[in-house]
Amino acid sequence: MKPSQEKIRNASKKITVILKLAFIASIIIMALVLVAIGILMFSREDTKSSFLAAFEVTAKNGTTISIAPQSLLTMFSFALIDTLFVSTLIFIIHTIFDDIKNGATPFLRKNTARIQSIAIITVLLSIVGSYSNALVDYYTIGALTWRVNAIGLIIGVIIYCISLIFNYGCDLQQESDETL
Repeated sequence: MKPSQEKIRNASKKITVILKLAFIASIIIMALVLVAIGILMFSREDTKSSFLAAFEVTAKNGTTISIAPQSLLTMFSFALIDTLFVSTLIFIIHTIFDDIKNGATPFLRKNTARIQSIAIITVLLSIVGSYSNALVDYYTIGALTWRVNAIGLIIGVIIYCISLIFNYGCDLQQESDETL
């Protein structure tokens, strides 16, 4: 095995462990968000009131800002969507590095498709994630500040371009394999 191949394989071993931990953390966050949604939708009034009290914010002038249950439910729903997107990204990236760890070349057609999926999810996350932030601003400071995250869109386009480069790499890999 060439040194560059050994290097990426060893790095992939470490990266897969880190990504597994990140995936577990994202699943825990999703579970907590689901619990919060469950409390808001299905709990008794006293439990719901105690839960809502945890989200009251006191401004510097002493004014207490309360968030209505429906507003909090909306924010948690978007947080769930955000976390689902992030979990999916982590899972897809993990599968790429897991294949490499197990000896596969990075230049596979399925990796090209995976990278394209990462690009699409990144673009969606830049839209939905920024809306989630806007909702938090709206319900806490009263101003709707939703703007599409342009950097996220640019990163999504860059990742898509990388998938095109990987597609070209797949063609070269196939030619190399056929030549041998």
